[in-house]
Amino acid sequence: MKKITISNVKNAEFKDVNLNKIFDPDGKHKQSYENKNSSVCNPLSDGEGKLTVCFYTLQPGKANYPYHYHTGNEEVFYIISGQGTLKTPEGDKPVSGGDVIVMPANESGAHMLINTSNSPLVYIDIDTVSSPEVVVYPESEKIMIMAGKINMKSFKIENAVNYLTDE
Repeated sequence: MKKITISNVKNAEFKDVNLNKIFDPDGKHKQSYENKNSSVCNPLSDGEGKLTVCFYTLQPGKANYPYHYHTGNEEVFYIISGQGTLKTPEGDKPVSGGDVIVMPANESGAHMLINTSNSPLVYIDIDTVSSPEVVVYPESEKIMIMAGKINMKSFKIENAVNYLTDE
């Protein structure tokens, strides 16, 4: 970051993100991954800084992303308002306005936030930024690799090859 940034969730411009429309046009997934978000700072797009800060709004029944954990980036959610369920390795945990959720960069930090209430769930997501980063999806046995501004790529773990294949 080059300068101090001050943002207010009440005045933020939110963009609609619907992962189902992008990655599941046939509607085969049972969970709806839709959110509205407003990025305060994002080094992957801005090219500067070590934190990503983003406001999110989840409508009832929606989740932020599939169940996953990071291997390099730590993540913090601060629930501004609303209620939901945080899926974790220890089971589902209720969350509501005022809760701070800290997720370590390892399998014990696996999570998925779902709005299980009848009103919007608003929260701030603050992430450290490591690049490259590997995200693991334990239920679907996938990994996603992200490196700077390079597009993310996802792979099934079962498709692993021997280290010396084709060398």
